[in-house]
Amino acid sequence: MVQITVREVNQDVFREFKGEAIKRGFKVGDALTFAMQKFNSECRSKYDLMSLKPFNLGKGNERVSEQVDEIMYGE
Repeated sequence: MVQITVREVNQDVFREFKGEAIKRGFKVGDALTFAMQKFNSECRSKYDLMSLKPFNLGKGNERVSEQVDEIMYGE
């Protein structure tokens, strides 16, 4: 465990966070640890290119990638 000091936290947001944590039976430190883990996980997955799923651009767009290459690189 580590003890930290955090500056410039919005007082109203912290008050609401602390109230929710206590209401749900969490210590504030445990709730903050959970929030930081969730934040880290979401940031990693949001910017992880391997997590991107293919999607269909619709009929008539089957060659979009090739068309972009033709425009950009004259290929």
